[in-house]
Amino acid sequence: MHRAYYIANTVRDRASEDMPDQPLKPLHYLILLLLAEEPTYGIRLMERLEERSAGALTPNAGTLYRTLAALVDDGWVEPVGLERPEGAGAPRKSYGVTETGLAVLGAEARRQAELVRAARALDLLEDVP
Repeated sequence: MHRAYYIANTVRDRASEDMPDQPLKPLHYLILLLLAEEPTYGIRLMERLEERSAGALTPNAGTLYRTLAALVDDGWVEPVGLERPEGAGAPRKSYGVTETGLAVLGAEARRQAELVRAARALDLLEDVP
């Protein structure tokens, strides 16, 4: 069995029943990362997504809120209160990561780390620190 395939499947096999059996979509992963750093509301989350991804992920409001709703339904994200942005009008619902969401995020980070180790073992990342 190929080493990279073995490593990726070993990580997945170690995951609990609550963990996804497929890699997280980049948008889901980055939303979880950002909300783990700091709970926030949708529009601010859109700004942070664009900043963190260097413009690679620029979801529109509909996509963002559908994704947040899916993450809430999965139990990975939850509303944590209302936030009133400086100089803005109505309060906005803020979201944060749940304990389950943190576990999913950790499992995905470990899966990605194993893939990077496998790529390094094959000298595929010579120019990447």
